[in-house]
Amino acid sequence: MNVMAATVTAQTNVKTQRDLEKREREVLAAGTRDLTSFNNQNPLKFHGDGGPAAADLWLQAMEK
Repeated sequence: MNVMAATVTAQTNVKTQRDLEKREREVLAAGTRDLTSFNNQNPLKFHGDGGPAAADLWLQAMEK
């Protein structure tokens, strides 16, 4: 009986691990799609010039 319980536990652990890996791949794919969609909109580029004030203005422009 202990062998059967250990087998069921092992199978459950393997399935859980597979499900977690599948979810991780789905999240990664969604992030890639979002980034691609964002880049396709030709967003303003920030080149790091002008210090914090310029960065703040760039962020405000991106939020519009």
